[in-house]
Amino acid sequence: MKLIEQIKSLKAKYNNLDGKKHFQILGIFMVFYFVFQETLMYALTRSSFGSNFLLVLYFAILNGILLWGIVVLIPPKARRIITNILLVLGTVLICAQLVYHSFFRTYFILTSVGRGAQIVEFMDIILELIWNRLWAILLLNLPVIIFAFVISKPKVDYKKGVGKKRFLPLIVALVIGIAVHVTFFLLPKESVAREYFLYLNRPYQASEYFGTYTSMGIDLRNTVFEIGSSREKLEDDYTDPTLPSMPTKDPQTEPSKPTETTKDPDFTDPEQTETPTEPEPTVDTSPNILNIDFDALASSRNSDVLAQMDQYFGSVEPTLKNEYTGIYEGYNLIVVTAESFSHHAVDPELTPTLYKMMTEGIQLTNFYNPVWSVSTLDGEYVIVTSLYPKDGVWSLYHIASKEQAFSYPHRLPDYNSYAFHNHTFDYYSRDVSHPAMGYDYYALGRGLEVKPTWPESDLEMMELSVDKWIDQEPFNIYYLTVSGHAAYTRLGNAMVTKNWHRVEDLPLSEEARSYIACNLELEDAMTYLLDRLRDAGIADRTLIVLSADHYPYGLSDETFDEFAGEEIDHQFELFRSAGIIYVDGMDPLVIDKPVANIDLMPTVYNLMGVEYDSRLLMGRDILSDSPGLVLFNDLSWISEFGRYTSSTGAFEVHAPYDPDSIPANYVSSINDIVHNRFYFSRLILDEDYYAQIGPPLTEAAGP
Repeated sequence: MKLIEQIKSLKAKYNNLDGKKHFQILGIFMVFYFVFQETLMYALTRSSFGSNFLLVLYFAILNGILLWGIVVLIPPKARRIITNILLVLGTVLICAQLVYHSFFRTYFILTSVGRGAQIVEFMDIILELIWNRLWAILLLNLPVIIFAFVISKPKVDYKKGVGKKRFLPLIVALVIGIAVHVTFFLLPKESVAREYFLYLNRPYQASEYFGTYTSMGIDLRNTVFEIGSSREKLEDDYTDPTLPSMPTKDPQTEPSKPTETTKDPDFTDPEQTETPTEPEPTVDTSPNILNIDFDALASSRNSDVLAQMDQYFGSVEPTLKNEYTGIYEGYNLIVVTAESFSHHAVDPELTPTLYKMMTEGIQLTNFYNPVWSVSTLDGEYVIVTSLYPKDGVWSLYHIASKEQAFSYPHRLPDYNSYAFHNHTFDYYSRDVSHPAMGYDYYALGRGLEVKPTWPESDLEMMELSVDKWIDQEPFNIYYLTVSGHAAYTRLGNAMVTKNWHRVEDLPLSEEARSYIACNLELEDAMTYLLDRLRDAGIADRTLIVLSADHYPYGLSDETFDEFAGEEIDHQFELFRSAGIIYVDGMDPLVIDKPVANIDLMPTVYNLMGVEYDSRLLMGRDILSDSPGLVLFNDLSWISEFGRYTSSTGAFEVHAPYDPDSIPANYVSSINDIVHNRFYFSRLILDEDYYAQIGPPLTEAAGP
């Protein structure tokens, strides 16, 4: 009873405070609100507190002052209601980002909120995620509760109590806000924080520097005002730098030469006796380009942006044709985007078909699946366009209204092109994007009546679809699978339930076994596909390309570590994956350089002898002599010689290369290339650039 009386006494004293005191308390609370929530979000979504957290606190304080300055100007009768609404809405958004991050390990973009009706299909997963994070959600709501029941005081007239000083917080916030924008604008172009603040719609990456609220504000600002160009738009020089050459391996690691011995001058080694040999055929090493005169295009433009694009693409170093060019000319093509597929799912005994395809095809030992802002859709976009997605939009949906000269159906106009997906046909508006690429599109609810479980069966999709195209050579087929989708639990995942008996005795955690069980459905689907191709006698003339949309972010960190046998590196190794390029009966080939799924399309076109322009795609032909380079959404990258972490600016050299002999311009040159590829990839979409090139691009197609 004494405690209740004390609380009532304190509340009475608080209610009797004058307007000036309440004005000050309200300001302190607003700063507390943002600092508390941002600190908690940073702890929940980051592995550790780095020096960037000080910047997060700075913006949290600034946001608190800004909201303070706004609410004190609201008329007393409406202030309490409006302030509560603002705090509740902000907390709902930040809690939604936390739940989203719990599953996708990134933040959603505001564009997706407006298209979020289909999220009800995953309501059971969402409810589970909310339950798992309920304690954190309650903590995030603590400031709202404090304000509603303690701080909020109705009808305080700050005009009488504070006078014109009530305008001071808003003025201070606006002046500091303008100064912050100017400061970031003047920062060196190499500053990653500058990119995130001024140009890029990447809320999760930006939140490392500015916090969750400010990163969402940047997303909103760039979405409304379409600021998201890039630093290069501020420069006159659009020339893409040539990749600088790196030093050779450390001499200490070079194999020693065999010791020479003295021989009888009259002795002839039979193995060295020259015999007449036929001359080796000359390999065409001309560039993989189309007959496009970028200089002429640039000089005729009425648009400065298009002229700058012409200048840039004319400067890009093309990849060269090579000994593998055209070796699969005229072959059928099957491209598979496999939901959350990874090398962790491949085993010689459990998944013999996938293992055979991965190890007996073109074996990519250093293959990555970077994750982008819009989950699966952006992963698809990278695979089917060889472009990087634009920040803040559904790129695959937006490109549907643009010229897609390099889509597989458009480059293979004489092929019968079909696309299949075993989930809802209009999810992510694929009923718009996939026909626009040139495919005859089938999915659940659109001519492919797979059983509507969650997730649906990849094997059933194959069984229902193969007869539609197998007798229509040449064919160009695209599959988007779903059986590998999270959550990886025995309850609520139909594929885990279906295949559990095949994994239940494995010496792994339940989540790890569940993930493998989901991928056994992909294994069965690929086994069925290959069996049908072999029965039809065409497996040895069908090129199959398979990669994931993204890494399996539905797995916990503990399960990743379990698969890897060690603590996994979240900066780079988390995104290591498996890429498959396979023809039945082919000679295996091992490629060690770092590559990613964006490199698959130009590799396919080179293998099939399809005319394309390597300067206009962001991926590189894996089989060319072009250096390997993998770009990540946070502007970090991996090359053949090392890896660069954008948040720290550190470049770690791979052994056995000598760190002391790295060219001074190596990192800066690749950083320029990275920025250029992201920027001009976006402009291709924004400016409908392929349509602006004309006949040299749109009329050249086919092997």
